[in-house]
Amino acid sequence: MDVRNTLTMISLAAIWGGSFLFLRMAAPVVGPFVVAASRLCGAALLLLPLVVYRGDLASIRRHRGALLLGGMLSSGLPFIGLSLAAKQLPAGLMSILNATTPMWGALIGWAWHGERLHPARMAGLGVGLAGVVLLASGASASASDGFPLGAWALMLASTMSYAFFAHYARTYLQSLNPISNTVGTLGLSGLVMLLPALYWGPHGAIHDVQVSHWHEVPHITWLALSALSFVCTGLAYMVFYRLLDQIGPTRALTVTFLIPVFGMLWGALLLGEQVTARMVASAGVIAAGTWLANRPA
Repeated sequence: MDVRNTLTMISLAAIWGGSFLFLRMAAPVVGPFVVAASRLCGAALLLLPLVVYRGDLASIRRHRGALLLGGMLSSGLPFIGLSLAAKQLPAGLMSILNATTPMWGALIGWAWHGERLHPARMAGLGVGLAGVVLLASGASASASDGFPLGAWALMLASTMSYAFFAHYARTYLQSLNPISNTVGTLGLSGLVMLLPALYWGPHGAIHDVQVSHWHEVPHITWLALSALSFVCTGLAYMVFYRLLDQIGPTRALTVTFLIPVFGMLWGALLLGEQVTARMVASAGVIAAGTWLANRPA
């Protein structure tokens, strides 16, 4: 890794860490379907010219069924889950739980593809689980209005869906290039999310004022949705695929370890969220477990 690729990875972690900040700003105001639809459709439109330039629209049409299911696994369902969880969980905490994705990936790889769980991987899964338990125990002890079990379950289910898609794509979408895969999954699942988003419209509140019509959505929420769509999804995917080409998938995936750092940083600086010693320790334990779970034998 040269200096340029290192700085690129740090920038990508900062962008993806910021996505939890924008989720906290947008989801409680407009609801999960509007967040999911705007994020998916906006990112797909940003990347669509690349697919047209490469002449890959025909391959997306041929694989539309597999791409639609893959899009719901990789984007549609997780984005709804993250949006619902963002109503109760702080951005820093969500970014830490998001780091469990590669850990789920190792477990699903064992269950689906028969990948061997050697001692280091088994130890990694145990350490990662211990990190989640450590984090949950601290959140439970500090919760004054009850532990948000539903939000935690949605967050972990979303990261599991991310990991499941990685193995689904390996099995059913291997013939597609990464950009076509991304535009197909984002665009098709975005069209599915667009229907309920338009039907129900925004439904939430800001500063205890109910928002139920499009004209009531404040400008800051639109800016947060735009940042989620074009920067944290569309631009981030392009940067990530450049990293894949430059340094390979194993090194590129280590960006997962950096995301909680920026998630907690942006939450503390811009939303006034508290960063506790337990949160920092839990992030380290989960990162160590993920690293062990993804090591070769």
